[in-house]
Amino acid sequence: MKRLLLLCTLLLTVIGLTMAQESVEVIGLVSDVQKTPMVGVSVSVKDAPGWGVVTDNNGRYKIKVDRYKTLIFSSVGYQKKEVLVKDNLTVNVTLLEAETSVLDEVVVTGTGTQKRLTLTGAVSTVDVETMKSNPTSSITNALAGNVPGVMAMMQSGQPGKNISEFWIRGISTFGGGTAALVLVDNIERDINDINIEDIATITVLKDAAVTAIYGSKGANGVILITTKHGKEGKISINIKDENIYNTRTITPEFEDGVTYANLLNEARVTRNNAPVYQPEELEILRLGLDPDLYPNVNWKDLLLKKGAMTYRANLNLSGGGPTARYFVSGSYVDEGGMYKTDEALRKDYNTNANFRRWNYRLNTDIDITKSTLLKVGVAGDLSKRNSPGLGDDFFWGVLFGYSPIRTPIMYSDGRVPAIGEGNMTNPWVVATQTGFNENWTNKVQTNITLEQNFDFITKGLRFRGIVGYDTFNENNIQRRKWPEQWLAERARDENGEIVYRHISDPREMYQYSLSKGDRREFYDMMFNYDRNIGDHHIGGVARFTRDALVKTVDLGDDIKNGIAIRNQGLAGRVTYNWKSRYFVDFNFGYNGSENFAIGQQYGFFPAFSGAWNVSEETFIKENMPWMNMFKQYFALIHSTIIQEIILDLRF
Repeated sequence: MKRLLLLCTLLLTVIGLTMAQESVEVIGLVSDVQKTPMVGVSVSVKDAPGWGVVTDNNGRYKIKVDRYKTLIFSSVGYQKKEVLVKDNLTVNVTLLEAETSVLDEVVVTGTGTQKRLTLTGAVSTVDVETMKSNPTSSITNALAGNVPGVMAMMQSGQPGKNISEFWIRGISTFGGGTAALVLVDNIERDINDINIEDIATITVLKDAAVTAIYGSKGANGVILITTKHGKEGKISINIKDENIYNTRTITPEFEDGVTYANLLNEARVTRNNAPVYQPEELEILRLGLDPDLYPNVNWKDLLLKKGAMTYRANLNLSGGGPTARYFVSGSYVDEGGMYKTDEALRKDYNTNANFRRWNYRLNTDIDITKSTLLKVGVAGDLSKRNSPGLGDDFFWGVLFGYSPIRTPIMYSDGRVPAIGEGNMTNPWVVATQTGFNENWTNKVQTNITLEQNFDFITKGLRFRGIVGYDTFNENNIQRRKWPEQWLAERARDENGEIVYRHISDPREMYQYSLSKGDRREFYDMMFNYDRNIGDHHIGGVARFTRDALVKTVDLGDDIKNGIAIRNQGLAGRVTYNWKSRYFVDFNFGYNGSENFAIGQQYGFFPAFSGAWNVSEETFIKENMPWMNMFKQYFALIHSTIIQEIILDLRF
């Protein structure tokens, strides 16, 4: 009986394997959610690379496949669908549009939003959530390492000044500005003034195929930032609080006084000079028997902390109804410095470096009609930076230039030591006894945007108009003081008393201030046309911009200081693609500045680019259905040809 059961089981297994390996012909129709047949859909067999077909002009397909194999249906811009082949040999499939994919991703460009599939230039998007994990108040620092082609260099670690200078694909201009053009909500603004929690998207435009519309200003690349806006629904409240401990990455180690004195002697002896310190003096220095005449001070440990705290807090609210939506945010950043202070003066004022910034933003969207949208934005920040009286640069210069054996911190009789004025001053005096500085900045940024859909005139026609008005004010208050300073000679008198040389008289605290300010006005009008006509997709953009910058504070008696610096330009773009297979794109910027002589004020900056999406060709779909994207594009800018290839494989 057991043998009979075993034989039956083996027979059924063989029959099952035979049925599973039986090759059958599967036919069917592929359509979208509107029941429209889809042409060129890839139909492939899972785990069988190179085995597949594409749908014909009627959306139908025919393929031979083994039973119990899985068919994969895929098309650009649609979600993939898998179907297991069983007994039903007619498989009809409906494909849904992809929610988000690399090919269908919508990115922000200089002329609005555009699908990545249709791009013919180099454009990168930034993962804002990844940037938020970077413990810094500067967005430029967070960009470094997160965007291909962006190089960044930080030249200072001082709170409030620890921002990176960055370049997109290297330095493109010489003799002028090398920084990229930064547009926040389509208006030129400082990237470091923005609260990172307010950012919705960041797009980096890298080559002239997409930056030509900005003319000469886009020569070093363009960064487009859009801020968050409210969405219809219940109020959403987000609170975020962070505490970060920062340490110095690299700080040079200093030799102690005994080693320094021996090296000083060695340097003089090798140059046939007499040594500075005799053996008995070196012993006094080593044992610390006379710190007034033979000091040994570790200035780095005396003046610098191991690290400092940074605090970040953010609160934002968003919501709204069908006709009006809002986004409101406020944030606070406090970056502590790493200087030690004089505890005796701590109650009076702070000589440590410190940076604090308060940001606010209000974005309101109002649907005036079904086709008319009004956006009103108000943002700004108030910042305060603190530093020692002579400044951070002076502090570090003295710290690195003052040897451990020059003077003690204080003489035993309470006199303040120094070997001279300026950078010859005692580092402890520079750090704690010269007063303090406060630098206040205040920025207010406003913009009004009107968007009008003209589909009732012709489908695909839209208009956008922007008016912006920004003000900037800065006030630097310097409060200085100076103690009386002395220098001890390397000898004592007959009574054993120190012989002093007077270096400087004391100076009671005094103050003076510097102020500057300006205002900027922006005007931007753009018509955009975007339409599909059968297999043809055409688009066009016409844009006019004008901005003016005028100085408002500290004008002096020179009348030209009150005259605005103006720029204006006309830009355009024409695009065409056929079946998302062949792309042609022409951009130009015609920009002018009043800085140039009459007749030489304007320049024309064109760029022509094209692309071939090889993966949309029938022979690729039929023979290599695993190739999801193979796109080659080229650009012609001022007789320079640029070529790039984008390849996306699916296995």
